[in-house]
Amino acid sequence: MLRLDEASSGPDARLVELIDEFSKIVNTKTFPCTFSTLPYTTGEIYFSRVHAKTDPAKYVLTELKELCRTIIKSPEAVGIIFVDDGRARTLEDDFALASDIVQHVIRATASSPGNADLPKPDDPWWTLWLDGIGLFVNFSTPNHRARRSRNVGSVFTLIGQARAAFDRLNRASPRARDEIRQRLRSYDDVPPHPALGAYSDPASREAWQYFLGDTTEAYDPTEACPHDASR
Repeated sequence: MLRLDEASSGPDARLVELIDEFSKIVNTKTFPCTFSTLPYTTGEIYFSRVHAKTDPAKYVLTELKELCRTIIKSPEAVGIIFVDDGRARTLEDDFALASDIVQHVIRATASSPGNADLPKPDDPWWTLWLDGIGLFVNFSTPNHRARRSRNVGSVFTLIGQARAAFDRLNRASPRARDEIRQRLRSYDDVPPHPALGAYSDPASREAWQYFLGDTTEAYDPTEACPHDASR
């Protein structure tokens, strides 16, 4: 992954194009996440582009591992991974890819003997664990029409950061959550998704927040997806 200043001056013209597109959406005062401009201010935002035609989730996993190494050195780092493989997808196809990515991470973590006692996905304390880092990810796609807050450009996009980062600067406080929910009501054409809960709340599940559709349907990327068009 490349830091913003490195990527913007690098040789990958397509990556530069996608970064510009993404930044014009999220690096604004109107985007619902009140913290979306912060990594631009601190310089701790990193980008990569996956364009493999087959099994893109495998390559996303590689980029997430690099993000974890970056987080160890810079705990506030935010990683943006564009899946730019030219494949035409529906929203259901997008969820299939999101599920494939999450399950690649889960399998990679399960293969390490030291991770046997980690919480399971149905535990409210579960988080997506990779190489010693608890991650929070969200998936945004151009197929999100009504839920515009999950549409940050023309390609499938993963945004990832350390789960612990939410506990710093009061990012996970009830006040911060309420403000973001209110901004979502103004920005999206549908109400805030009911899956947007609070970490460790017994009625909530972390993974339900990763992929939000345009309706109130719950998507769980930790379960096997019957509609896998990601390969």
